[in-house]
Amino acid sequence: MFLLPKGNPLAENIQAAKLHLPEALDKLKNGALTGCAAFDFPGADCALIYDGGKLLGALVHRENKELRDQAALQALVDLLVLANSGSFSVYGFSREMTLALLGMISGTAVITGQEIKQIDFKALLERVKNEQMTGTLKIYTDDRSGLIFYKGGATIGFYHDASTAVETTAGEVQQIAGLPGAKADLCVLQNEQAPSLDIASMVDIRKLWETASGNIFATAPVSAPNVEAPAPPLADTAVSCSPADVETTIVELANQFLGKLGKALAEKELSNVGGATALTDADKLNEFQSAMERGSKLLASANKIKEMNTAISNEIAKL
Repeated sequence: MFLLPKGNPLAENIQAAKLHLPEALDKLKNGALTGCAAFDFPGADCALIYDGGKLLGALVHRENKELRDQAALQALVDLLVLANSGSFSVYGFSREMTLALLGMISGTAVITGQEIKQIDFKALLERVKNEQMTGTLKIYTDDRSGLIFYKGGATIGFYHDASTAVETTAGEVQQIAGLPGAKADLCVLQNEQAPSLDIASMVDIRKLWETASGNIFATAPVSAPNVEAPAPPLADTAVSCSPADVETTIVELANQFLGKLGKALAEKELSNVGGATALTDADKLNEFQSAMERGSKLLASANKIKEMNTAISNEIAKL
């Protein structure tokens, strides 16, 4: 369970599909945000940790996998370009809390997936204090999750999945720790000082955004199949197919290149434009190609998508 606390709300529940990422990140930088920007998608979550406008940590959690820093920003671009739903929120925190969150997002793991009943908490808390750790202890089960935040070895707050704000008492988090099968992760900064490197300066977000937002299909315009002597459209030797045949082949090609999700994507987008018959209209063709391009990016590599594009374009040319 991916859990982030809520701080001072600076922006809440903005529709992710309407967000222009480069402009949003520029605002967070220019506004000298100290806190967290959170993205919530149906199948993924993302957290960006800022200190004085510098992006110090980035994490994308998707399909039980985690991507960090530059890789996380690339994944975030792809998620936003494809987003039909999801939300974006920004919360301000004290610098102490921000560093504790940074420990959770980008820190070193001290404990990972260890069962609570096997942990000597007295010894663990003594270690946190003596080594002046800054980070977050996550306590969780399959259904519940709680967080304890530390700065320089001192406890600075608690949060759980039913919280509306960071709390000062551990009651509910302690109850989660007592649930059957509860486990713990402890991640901390390697030293008390936050890193000074701005991750945003290492990645050209605007270029990534423009590339991801572009239309791959535009690189391969619809053209007739290569033949030695192209015949006039009405000649007996012309290659032509019925719209139903073309539609079936397009779906089969999407399944071949993208798998079952690609098949479902092609069926959906063909239905949205009115079937293969509508693809003879330039506007409908562009609408279909753009929709297929957006939906394909997380399903296959760019090269594979281009191969599919060529195959589908050649099939459409038979209409």
